[in-house]
This record gives sequence, C-alpha cells and structure tokens, in this order.
Amino acid sequence: MKKLLCFLFLLTCMAVIASGCQNASSDDKPKSEASKPQTEELIIGSREIVADLDPTVPIVADYLVNLGAGELLFKANEKGDIQPSLAKSIEQVDATTWNITLRPDVKFWSGKSVNADAVISSLERSRKLDVKAQPFLEGINFSKESDTLIKVKTSQPNMTVPLNLSYFQLVIHNTEARFDSVENMDLTGMYKVIDYKANQKMVLEINENYWGQKPTIPRVLHEAISDDQSRVLAAQSGRYHVVMNIPVSNVKEFENSDVATISAEPAANSETVYFNLKQPQFQDIRVRQALSWGLDREELVILGAEGYSSPLTTWIGSNPSYSDAKNMVYNKYDPKKAATLLDEAGWKVGSDGIRQKDGKPLSIRLMTWGIDKALGEAIQNQWSKIGVKAEVSHGDYSLIQTARDKEDWDAFIEAWSTFGDVTALLKGQYAKDGGGNYGGYNDTKTNDLFTQIDQAQTAEERYELVMKLTEHVTKQAPVICVYPRPELTAVNKSLDGFTPHFRQFENIVNSNLMISAK
Repeated sequence: MKKLLCFLFLLTCMAVIASGCQNASSDDKPKSEASKPQTEELIIGSREIVADLDPTVPIVADYLVNLGAGELLFKANEKGDIQPSLAKSIEQVDATTWNITLRPDVKFWSGKSVNADAVISSLERSRKLDVKAQPFLEGINFSKESDTLIKVKTSQPNMTVPLNLSYFQLVIHNTEARFDSVENMDLTGMYKVIDYKANQKMVLEINENYWGQKPTIPRVLHEAISDDQSRVLAAQSGRYHVVMNIPVSNVKEFENSDVATISAEPAANSETVYFNLKQPQFQDIRVRQALSWGLDREELVILGAEGYSSPLTTWIGSNPSYSDAKNMVYNKYDPKKAATLLDEAGWKVGSDGIRQKDGKPLSIRLMTWGIDKALGEAIQNQWSKIGVKAEVSHGDYSLIQTARDKEDWDAFIEAWSTFGDVTALLKGQYAKDGGGNYGGYNDTKTNDLFTQIDQAQTAEERYELVMKLTEHVTKQAPVICVYPRPELTAVNKSLDGFTPHFRQFENIVNSNLMISAK
C-alpha cells in the first residue's frame, strides 16, 4: 500500500510539472533527456510572461530587458551604479544641459541605424504612449546635435538624467516598426525574438549583428508557469536554468538541493495596498488611517514573507537613499487608535462584530496576485479584528487590470520599484495623472510640494522636501505600505555567470552566462 501511495504521489508531481510548464520546449526530445540541462538553450520559467510585444505597453519592457532583447541608454549594475549601455557616455555641461554620446555601431535587428533621430523618436513615443515612462521624461527635452550626439535640456537644475533614462520602461525601439508580431518588432538586444505565444512562451536566438559582447548560449526559452508549486517543482526538476518568483514559503526546500540554489537579493520595492478613492468607504481619511493603524506589519512580514523582509510604512522608504522614512507615521501596531478613528467616522461595531454605517457593512474587496495570497489573507484577518469585513480574491494580474479598467474594485496589492529618480517615482504614485496613482489621489498640498521639489536648487533642499511630502502623503493614506516584496530566484547549479541583482526582474540574461555539464 505504501509503495502504491508513493507511486501515485510521484505521478501527481509529474503531472503538476507538465501542466505548469505548458509544453516547455518546442523540440520533441526523448523523456530521458527532459531532466538534463540543455547546453544549447537557456530555459527560464516565471510566473508570467509578456502579453504584448510593444515596449510602451505597461510591464512589457522589463521582460524584454530581462531576456536580453530590449536595451536602455543607461543601466544600473548590481551595486546600483548607473552605467552607459546603448549610450557611449554622458557629460553634464551645466546645471540644465547634458550631452549624450551614442555608440556609432549600434543597429536595430532590422539593420536600421540607432542614431540620434531614432533614439529621440523612441523616447518621445514612450513619453506619448507609456504612462509609467512619463514621470521619468517630465521636464527633459532632447535635440539632435549630430547622428551620435543628443543634447538634453532639463527644466530643473541638476536633474539625474542618466538615472531617469535607466528606467526599464524606456527601452529604445524602432518607432517605424508595428510591434504587432514577432516579425514586426525591432529592438537592439543581444537576443532576437523568433517565436512568441502570449502569456505562454517566448523564444529568442542570438542577434548575430549585436554591437556588444555576444552571448555564448545560442537560444533562450522563456515560459510562463503560473502555479506557485509548479514553479518550485520545475526549479527542482533540473530542466530549468532559472526560475523566478519562487514563493518564500518554499525556500527551505532548496537548502539541501543538489539541483538549484536560491538567490534572494534585497529588493528596492514597496508592497502596497492601493485604494479606489472613488469608493465611499475610502473617501473619509479616518477610515484609511484606521486601516493602516490596524495592520501589525511585524506579523505580516512573518505570515506574508516568511520573515524575508522588514516592516515599511512609506512608499519611498524602501529606496536606500530614503531609509530614514521607512517607518514614518504608522510606526507601531495600534488597533485601539484604529477603532477610535472608525468610531469617529461613524462606523459602529454591529452584533456580528462587523462595523456598519447607514445600514451598510464596512467591507473591502481585496485583490491579490503572484506571491501575495498569504499577505492578503493575513491582512484580511487583521482587519477583521477592528471590525472590517475583507474579502480576498487571488488570481492573475490581468484580473486586477480588468477591474481597474472597469472601475469595479476596492483595493489590490502591487509592488513598484522605488529605485530611480525619486521625484519621478513619487509623481508616478501621487501626482494627479501618475501611472501608479490607481486610486485617483489628488491633493492640493501634495501638488504644491511637487512644485516646490521641481524648483529646488540643491540636492539637500530636494531631500528635505521629499521627506516632507512623504510624511504628508503617508498621513493622508491613499495607499498603505507594508514591506518590501521578497524577490526569490532559483538558479540551476549548472549555470555559470548568473549575477544576483536588486532588480532581478530585469537582470536574468547577460552575455557571460554559460551552462556547464555539472
């Protein structure tokens, strides 16, 4: 009987891997080879892959950069230093003028030259179409000096132009291409996309005309494995060289693994609960403040991140330069203060323990995706202790996007990167038209502080104003920050040259990767 049960368990595991991997390789290989690393192909698995090919579509560009297909003018290395990429160099001429020198030998996949006209056209298309890119281009104007020289003029003195242009949504692309199919996309990267199935897989091969160091692995296969446990099993199977988005609850399973190790670099991001401020229950600031005071972030780190993080109360606090703001305002768990605020707002506890006002319960539909299911359930439990009825629904990120488009949502959890130009980042979250201002926050004092930040003449003055804005917005509580989201990646022991990075989601593929016969 025991042997039968073991046999059935093994069959179940194999079925889970097969379903999660979704026809992982387009090649028909014998089953005996399925578990062996393929030296001619780098195989990457992650929770999802791009649903589009146009780099101006949200969350497409970072996947293209990650796979070595898309490139930026500048890029942050693993230490956080901004280095030239497609740009050869940059020089600050004066407080508001910069000169970018382009590499003279770069071409798109189509063979078209990546000259000043092409680069400026790409950046302007991103400015026009990509709401996430817009804050990083605000106040920056480009003009052609020659085919390889771009002049940059800024509206503010001493803007961090290289840092802004390293933002992953600013992939340089051929604006004459349509990006509606593999044949009609045109980028610059070391790998060229040759096959693609939306939300399933992307296949890439070496760009033989690449301007820089060519990779040694001829082919890259990137697959979507949406199920958490299937990704864990895939990483342990030996077939995959890199598997992203490993749940923190499964880390211990890799401690004694002969197949893969876990890379867990501290991430600069903020796990955030976004509120739809058009919903009646969130229009009273006291309710939003109560929801923040009613969270025990220490416990959430344990329940939602298995201890692989630390409490956070401000959105910018996960940025290393603003760590002093990490636990501003809501610096402790205070359910009594939360209850008092809800009482003052007219939400009284009913006989069932749920607060009510005008005959309606204080309810919140909280949407989660990815690795945030446990965090959502922990928040649900904590809010129930202050009389809030929270209903958690977990699914694909596309469900959150659809709910936002229909304006049929209460709250959801998402984590944005906080590394980059801090003014642009904060405007993305809290300016009226910010790409990450999902809830419609529009506050006069916040807008005034942004104006003051734009006019600041020194880095010190700008820092103080950012801290002032952060404190004010945190008190307003249009969102609630919880902790930096852990980013765990399983790396096969046969893969050499992998570089752990605080922005791992855009730094898997590099030209030094090699697959050994370990």
